[in-house]
Formats: sequence, structure tokens, C-alpha cells
Amino acid sequence: MEVFAGKNTIPIAVFCNLCMVVSYLHLFLTSVLCLNVQPIVWEEQILWASNASGEVDTFRIPMIINASNGDLLAFAEARKFSAGDTGAKFLAMRRSTDQGSSWKPTQFIVDDYVVQDGLNLGAVLYDYEAATLILLYQYCGHDTNSSKCVLVDKGEQGVYVMSSKDNGYTWTKPFNLGQTNPELINYHWAPGPGQGIQKMLAPNKGRLISCGHMNTDEDHSMVCLYSDDHGFTWHIGGTIVGLPQGVTKNIGDLAPGETQVVELPDGSVYIAVRNTHWFHCHCRIHAYSYDGAETFKPEDLFLDEVLLDPNVCGAMILHGGNLYFANAFHIDKRVNMTVRWSLDLGDTWPGTLPIYPGSSAYPCLTSIDYNHIGLVYEKNDYKEISFVKIRLNP
Repeated sequence: MEVFAGKNTIPIAVFCNLCMVVSYLHLFLTSVLCLNVQPIVWEEQILWASNASGEVDTFRIPMIINASNGDLLAFAEARKFSAGDTGAKFLAMRRSTDQGSSWKPTQFIVDDYVVQDGLNLGAVLYDYEAATLILLYQYCGHDTNSSKCVLVDKGEQGVYVMSSKDNGYTWTKPFNLGQTNPELINYHWAPGPGQGIQKMLAPNKGRLISCGHMNTDEDHSMVCLYSDDHGFTWHIGGTIVGLPQGVTKNIGDLAPGETQVVELPDGSVYIAVRNTHWFHCHCRIHAYSYDGAETFKPEDLFLDEVLLDPNVCGAMILHGGNLYFANAFHIDKRVNMTVRWSLDLGDTWPGTLPIYPGSSAYPCLTSIDYNHIGLVYEKNDYKEISFVKIRLNP
């Protein structure tokens, strides 16, 4: 069994007071010295507004990816009748063919009809070897008895995959991962949300990886799934086990949650994990895997105390040799959406770009071109999903 072993064990009450002061001082001093990257917000626009359509109550959980033809594809849960995590939804998509300057109308590419526990996003990734865009989502992940999963004519509880060979213009019919791996039948695992990866380097070059969390109260663990056959069969990989096991987690317990994954230049896999119940700190859990996300050893897990976090999803990408991380930068409130960057692959985070000081959550980052990255995030108490184009250098 793999368990968490943090580097620092400062009492949380002392830690939270000190780290806020130290972190903001660190931000000021090091951002002045960080001359290699000087990001600015180039443009921002609203992609979805809740209650703006009669078909949708609330849009949530945005994702974005740069397709192989250069189009930007943004995805979101279109929650039909309420803002709650359960309930019926569409899977919404918008497309930009001009690097985010304008966006095509919303398409609904999946419909779970009128169910009590519908789909939840999710992860999007591109298989460069097979020239295929892949989308993962969970269906009926909150009800362990499957009683809310009765559909008119749609599948069973579990994790679903769908793919596109034409950059999202058409999609295959979703299929349950349990059809190709019995271990994943009725599997209560939520991918991402955000981007998955294909490994471009050894070991396990070509492997597809998506990391997420088990979302039952008794099993709140981080788990990675991987595929070595271009997304047809997925296997259970590295795990960070929630503690104590088998019981509902409380504040201070280890409950690793929503996860973003990148591949580093040495071929290792690096993950940033939601610290759902503030285990030891109001900050992020980070970890490394050196076998293609098959295992995460205790000595390769740590708390990143610079990246303050209020217990919410964060986003991370590797672009131009630098890591970029986005989250609601606060110790206990979902506010202050901020992009940070690291010039040394996560050892330090010297740069900061404030995006929005108000209510904000659930970001996702993508590369656009050599000098631009894109961010989507929830804004203004989940009333809007915004797209931000960030220019990295003047």
C-alpha cells in the first residue's frame, strides 16, 4: 500500500498564518527577478453564461485543448436543471479557429437525458501516434448502488471514452471502459478534470495517462489510469491512498482529489493534486512517477507550500520548457484566480500573473503557440466560464 509522507509537518494553524505572508513576499521579490517570462493577459471573453439558455441552468467544469489543426476546443458540463454535481447534463463544446479571438456556437456532443446522476467531466488528450482526440468522462459516479443510473437508452455506471479523428467535428459513440477491462466495471473514478497526456519520452513512450480521484466518501484516493493501445483498453495505475481508509474523511485527513498531470523532460510524470481536506496545509499535493504513472512512491510525494490552495481543482501544463500552474490562490476561499510559473520544473514558482480577484475556480490550461497559452475558468460564483489568452513575452 502506498501512503503519503509529506516533507514538512508545521502545525496547520501556524503554517496558514505564516505561509500567506511569506508567499506574497516571495511573489513580489522573485517576480521582479524573473525576466525570462513576462506574461500579460492579452484578451478575455466569456464562453458560457449560466441561465443564458433555456436548455441549461449552469455551465461548470471547463476544459480546453489545442487540437492538431490548431483549433482550440473548449468543453464544459451543461447542467440542465440545477447547479448541483449530480443531475442530467449535456457535454458542451465550443471551437475557435483563430487562436481564441472568436468562438463558434455551442454544440452538445453528449446528452445523458433526464437522469438523477449524470455525466461529469472529465479529461481531454491527444494521441499523436494515432492522430486521435480522446475524451474521458464519468457517468453516475456519486451513487454506489446505481439506483440513479436508470436511463432511457443510455449506458451503465462507470467511466466512458469517446474519440475523434477529425479534431472534434465528429465523435465516436461513447463506450464504457468496463467493456475492455473488467476491473473498471462500475468504477467510481473521476478523471481530471483537465488535460491528460500522451508520453512522448521513455519509459512507456506513447502511453496515454489520465489521473483523477475515487469519489466515494470511503475511498477518496488519487488514481491514474493508463492505456498502451491508443485508448481502447485502460488499466489502473499509480495510487495515492486516502487515509484513514474505509471511512468518511474529515478535515486534516488525507483525501487526494482532482489531479492534473504533465510529462517532464526526463520522461517522469509529475502530478498536482487537490488537497481535499487540507492534509497538513492549505496547499497542493505534488508527486512524481518514474514508471509512466504505474506507481507513486512515498518518497516522491510532497506538499508544495508555495502553491496556496482553498481545496479546489487546479491546472498545470508544460510549455516552452516552463511549468505553468493556475488556481484560486487563497488559503480557504475560491477567489483570486492566478497563473504561476516555474523555470525549474516545479522546484520554485517565482512568477505570478493575477487573472481575476473575485470568485473563481476550476481552471484548465493549454498551449496555443510558442508565445501564448490559454486558460478557461469558472467565474463569478459559477455564473460564467471565461477564456483568457495569455501572452508570455512582449
